[in-house]
Amino acid sequence: MLGILATLAFLGSGVAIAYMVMPQEDDPAPAPAEQGAAVKSTTKGAPALTKAQKRARRDAVAKLSAEGYEPIRLADWRPKAPLKVLVGRNDTDAMRAFFFAGGEFIGYDDATTSNHVRVVKAGGNAVTLAYKLSDGTTAKIRFEYADGTLTPSEPVPARALR
Repeated sequence: MLGILATLAFLGSGVAIAYMVMPQEDDPAPAPAEQGAAVKSTTKGAPALTKAQKRARRDAVAKLSAEGYEPIRLADWRPKAPLKVLVGRNDTDAMRAFFFAGGEFIGYDDATTSNHVRVVKAGGNAVTLAYKLSDGTTAKIRFEYADGTLTPSEPVPARALR
């Protein structure tokens, strides 16, 4: 009896995992009067992305993938902000922030990767990243985009510390 239950649980978890990782179909095309406008999402919070916003985010994810990274959180992408960011993780668990402006990749948070970095705040022309340091503390660095240049408020902590 226990063997049957364990087998069913195992198969059920496999189906659940497959459902989570399989790509979902895009939303059906909006009616002509709605084209170009964001459609309200049924989930709490932000409205659904427009087709153009989805395409821009998909292109950004493709940039990460081309470099061997997978995005940590798609929710960090702010479609209306001039400066956008996605944090990616590669197969060695190294992390890196990828910045985009006007649909174009403009740079990384640092020349080297980090063990742990996350987006604290994003919107407008600024993004704040938090780096977990080896001593257990967190360093928050604000990146601003102005005149075509991405500038951190202070140097990113050394690789040995993060």
